Amino acid sequence: MRQAVRSRFVLCLFVLMLSLLVGFALTIKGDGTAAGRLQMLLSYAIGAVGVVLGMAVLWLACGSVSTEIENRRLHLVLVKPVRNVELWIGKWLGIVTVAMLMLAVAGVFLAVAGQVALHRTVPGSADGRAVRQQVLLARHLAEAVRIPDVPGEARWHVDCPAVISASPAVATLQYRFVSPLRDLPAVHVHWEVVGPDGAQRFAVDRQANMDGVNQLDVPVAHLRAGERVTLSFRVHPSESESPQYVTFHPDHPVEMLIPTGGFRANLVRTLLLMFCRIALLAALGVTVGTVFTFPVAVFVAVSMVVVTLFTQFVVFSSAPERRSEHHHHGEEEEMPGWVEWTGDHLAIGIRFVVAPVLRYQVRGRLAAGVSVPWAEVHEAAGILIFVYGGALCALACGALRRREIALPV
Repeated sequence: MRQAVRSRFVLCLFVLMLSLLVGFALTIKGDGTAAGRLQMLLSYAIGAVGVVLGMAVLWLACGSVSTEIENRRLHLVLVKPVRNVELWIGKWLGIVTVAMLMLAVAGVFLAVAGQVALHRTVPGSADGRAVRQQVLLARHLAEAVRIPDVPGEARWHVDCPAVISASPAVATLQYRFVSPLRDLPAVHVHWEVVGPDGAQRFAVDRQANMDGVNQLDVPVAHLRAGERVTLSFRVHPSESESPQYVTFHPDHPVEMLIPTGGFRANLVRTLLLMFCRIALLAALGVTVGTVFTFPVAVFVAVSMVVVTLFTQFVVFSSAPERRSEHHHHGEEEEMPGWVEWTGDHLAIGIRFVVAPVLRYQVRGRLAAGVSVPWAEVHEAAGILIFVYGGALCALACGALRRREIALPV
């Protein structure tokens, strides 16, 4: 921690983070509405905090061990009865403590920004309802599961969360259609919410746009915690009595956002999820710093992060299940070559290692009012900190045990 305070680079990044947060709060205008401005502020702020803290943690972690080896300060530690694992954990704990303090400062700023946006709106106005019902809350994202349709009617099952908050009093249903052309006329649709007993709880007719995301407010009073409800959809005929047909977008499933809690608790869980990712960066930096000298360690750590982020576009898009099927002629079957076979299995291995690191995303969820559950935070802590962090710790201890510290550098 003293090394972080002495590091001018880390202090400069901390000042940069505060400057970005204040600058976003003063300059972002959004789409002209209070909810849009607050959503853009939260989205930009979370992204900026993640980037700045990631840079600060990597810089500090890569130099935590490598600079002490170069300056020979580590000699005074290794002659004492201190094991390598204790040295690694001590360095890592100091770095993540600094990161947690910086995250706490960012969290206080975002909480204050949310309260300021809340007090600037009138509760009964459109802006006030949008801020309270779409941003400053935590909503469970329940993906609807398509079930067999009945003639002229599409149906889905939605599992309600175990806890449903009564404030705000509406849940949001989101859906979109496949639109081959822009500016197509809206269609007249009918939605129903049916309980497990088959009784109709909610029904509404409205106009739905063919292009873009359609939203429908469903009163929370018609939903029960822990139960499964059925969504029913049909299209009303046009004025000419000719039938109309719509196709739901295959890549954007029907979803229902059900309120489960408040903004502050969701902000805390979001920051803890960010902390798990930053703790993994700290573990990576400390491990790389035990193998390479300081400038090389920073380059290697940053390269590994960039390559990991790049694999989600290359490896995941070239996965074997996405590969186009071969055309066969008669009974002859074209066998893949050894290059293709090796590439497929290499992609599977890389996905197995990289997928858990990229699974826990936070940007956009807080701004959209989507809840980050505690179960996800616990899972991220177990996988990113204990599994991946433990593997990096073992690797660093093995490298430090085999390294001749007393040799000239």
